[in-house]
Amino acid sequence: MISAKLGMQPDVRHSPKDAFEFAANNGFSHVEILMDHPFYSVENLSFAEVIELKWSYDLDLLIHAPATSTNFISISEEMRKASYKEMSKVCYFADKCGAEVVTFHIGWNPAFINNGEFYFNKELFDRHNESVLLNEFLSFIKACPVQLALENTIMIEDGLERALNEIIRTTTLGLTIDVGHYNIRENPFFLKNFDRVVNMHLHDNDGKSDLHLALGRGSVDLKRFNLNKYTGFLTIETREEKSILESRDYLLKVIL
Repeated sequence: MISAKLGMQPDVRHSPKDAFEFAANNGFSHVEILMDHPFYSVENLSFAEVIELKWSYDLDLLIHAPATSTNFISISEEMRKASYKEMSKVCYFADKCGAEVVTFHIGWNPAFINNGEFYFNKELFDRHNESVLLNEFLSFIKACPVQLALENTIMIEDGLERALNEIIRTTTLGLTIDVGHYNIRENPFFLKNFDRVVNMHLHDNDGKSDLHLALGRGSVDLKRFNLNKYTGFLTIETREEKSILESRDYLLKVIL
């Protein structure tokens, strides 16, 4: 029997009102707004509007912080400062709206095109990543007024893992497991720290590309994630009405 809270990210065509109305009419408990989308950016959406929608439809709010405009492990100090400025606005917005969780991406290190192939030497970035997370991100997490949750995007190992182990030990940082990302590239750090998972993004793919298909249409194996015992948020991330409902029905059938 599922005891987690089932919600959704909006259809990419949904206005905020469309999204909350659709979620309420189809039995969902929460909406996770994706702030990379113009409808849901900090610049275009007021917290007063979101609070009214939450109350009107009796739904919880989750937030996915912008991933395209933040990079907390950039080698550029100015880029990292801009990322923290952006994230501070998101956290303020989330706090004002009473958001339950803010999911974010840690960022990325660049690869280099080399004779037609990508070259990536993680040793070039390893100490840098560990240093900027411990010297910058740790204090940011401690000061943040809302629950933050790191999503599995890039591989967490070596310097990143050392830093995040310390951050998890000394803060309330949560985790978001994206089952589609995990299907493409296993990221053991997240299952190893499953007790810190507060949100799960649900969609399917072929194990090669991040397709965001309806559950059941690819090779994602939900049994790997012990959903029967999970009590946090489950967020369908297919971003299209038909596939959202298809995923909901598939999930309820599999879990029950």
